[in-house]
This record gives sequence, structure tokens and C-alpha cells, in this order.
Amino acid sequence: MSDIERQILLNQIALLEALMPLAQRGPESTRELLRQRYTETAKLVREAGR
Repeated sequence: MSDIERQILLNQIALLEALMPLAQRGPESTRELLRQRYTETAKLVREAGR
């Protein structure tokens, strides 16, 4: 993963963190979708750091 790709993922994480408090709650809600995307993105960043 290039430095630019890593920075894009970190920016995506920051956006997701900002949006989570505004999202609706409940199963299959916007909040759960944001949380899932956040987890997937964080995993990519961690794997790229190895």
C-alpha cells in the first residue's frame, strides 16, 4: 500500500468517526453500516503497517 492510499484510508476513518454520532441506531442501521466500514478500513490500515 502506498503512502497516498494509506492517507486516504486514514481520512476515511476520520470521516466515519465524524458521521457516527449523527447516524441512526439499530440493527442494519446507518450507524451499523458506518461501524462496519470503519472496522474494515482500520483493518486495512493495520495490515498495511506490517
